Amino acid sequence: MLVIAGALIAGIFLTTQGKGPLASDEKKIELAIRDFYETLDRRGFRAAAEQACARERAAFEAMTESEKKEFDSTSVSVTIDRIDDIVVTGDTATAKVTGKLTVAVPGEQPDTETSTTEHLKKEDGKWKVCSPEGTR
Repeated sequence: MLVIAGALIAGIFLTTQGKGPLASDEKKIELAIRDFYETLDRRGFRAAAEQACARERAAFEAMTESEKKEFDSTSVSVTIDRIDDIVVTGDTATAKVTGKLTVAVPGEQPDTETSTTEHLKKEDGKWKVCSPEGTR
């Protein structure tokens, strides 16, 4: 009985976190965006590119090594306050992300955004951050 109760509680927790099989697309999309930006903030562009949609991964891989190194030298700071206005259309989605994203390229003034619309594509059952072109 304790095993069943534990499994039920774990299932409910994972679902509310966007991780369980019963989680809504909206929860899964929010989790995909948060995971992508957390990776970008902590581990940089290369690591975040690995979490993006196939088109974006291929575009990053097609870059020259010097272009990749330029991305490596760029610092990123991300704070997400909220994700809302999620619209799912088949295997694509958009979501409004509000917070603070600062990108600092060496030798240039940092660029800060406070909100953006993210585009996502569902690949192999998982939502991936993608460019608008990559969702077509």
